[in-house]
Amino acid sequence: MTFFPLTVDGADVPRAHLVELTDRLTAELAGHGVGAGRAVMPATGDPVTTVATMLAADRLDAPVLLGGHAATDAEPAWAVVDATARVRAARDRPGGPLPERTAAVLWTSGTSGRPKAVALSRQALAYQGDATAAHLGISARDRLLLPLPLHHSYAYSVLQVCRSTGAHLYVESGFQVRRIIRRIRDARITSMDGVPSMYRALAADAGSHPETRAALAGLRIRGCGGDVLAPGLHERFVGRTGVGLHDGYGLTEAGPNVAINVPGRIRPGSVGSLLDGTRARVHGPDREVQVNSPSLMTGYVDPATGALLPAPFTEDGWLPTGDTGAVSPDGHLTITGRIKEVLIVHGETVAPAILEDVIRTVPGVAEAVVLGRPGRARGDEIHAFVQPADGAADRAALRARVLAACRGALPPQLRPRAVHLAAELPRTASGKVERRGLRALYADVLGAGS
Repeated sequence: MTFFPLTVDGADVPRAHLVELTDRLTAELAGHGVGAGRAVMPATGDPVTTVATMLAADRLDAPVLLGGHAATDAEPAWAVVDATARVRAARDRPGGPLPERTAAVLWTSGTSGRPKAVALSRQALAYQGDATAAHLGISARDRLLLPLPLHHSYAYSVLQVCRSTGAHLYVESGFQVRRIIRRIRDARITSMDGVPSMYRALAADAGSHPETRAALAGLRIRGCGGDVLAPGLHERFVGRTGVGLHDGYGLTEAGPNVAINVPGRIRPGSVGSLLDGTRARVHGPDREVQVNSPSLMTGYVDPATGALLPAPFTEDGWLPTGDTGAVSPDGHLTITGRIKEVLIVHGETVAPAILEDVIRTVPGVAEAVVLGRPGRARGDEIHAFVQPADGAADRAALRARVLAACRGALPPQLRPRAVHLAAELPRTASGKVERRGLRALYADVLGAGS
């Protein structure tokens, strides 16, 4: 078991305190029967409690449940660590324990469907930590800033990197531009991980604050994940700071990291090179990306019973991702869209990202999502949903700029029928726009069958 230096919201967590908390939790969890196959869940967002619970579970060879939904009765937990860092027994479980090889259960984001519980083995987690650290050149000398919830698979992969290397982890419980910049400067941060919406805010701030530009340019790694990095955002970030973003590609079912753009070798338009030991291929007429990796899940978990459901692997053991893309001869991966989120226009399949990238370049646009209303004679009727940036007070003018940009860059059949402005778009805990939730909010516009 590896203890790594931990700082939360600028306050160092003494190693002795983390060791003492882990020791106590280990003893209490063992007393509640937690062990191989018998899971524990931290029912709190407190980073110190989450890390200590993870370390205690590792000592007991027990699974840890992360990313569940409000610690409901649907969780297959044997015990729960509450907000006071005390252990309480979970409700009487209707089924048996999880498969013994399970080390962690993480939930998918559910952006395009119902969230699923993914089981990962201890070998999968160890591979992710070691391979990601080697890919990015991270060592014990690095200081990693993480303004993301620890229960998300992206953030959990950063935890594995720290466990693998002993790198110092700086966790922020929220995201505020000024506080993030101070932390980068004062703590001499070398690597930051965030989602596109965070880097969009940082790029905007860098346009008028030299200290923001200097802080961001001083980072060796500017990791970007959790959602697709739009080319327009990357260009804007480079233009404001002089440096690029190290975006990547992953999914919970793959552990999660598959490919990452490496410092010094960013390839714009791609999601980077594959981790050593991970393979990807393109399959079928949809050009679906399939992945083979030592960190593939063992299967989905039935939350009600703890039973392991069959993993949706191909006959030869590859994981279908549901994403479309290409793999270059030198192992760089490009993602072009999502099979289930495509638009059908005049009989042709179109990735929403093509339209969204155009809209995101419009001044005053903070975020854009395109959805289709199905069932029309010529295919989907396109609707654009736009979150205005701060300061974009004239809504009519913003809507007109979006429509003008689409007329200038897109053929007539791909131009939105309507542009809807929303103060906030629904998002998952990782910051990704939740398309399913957006459809529900605008069901009257998109149709009951959408």
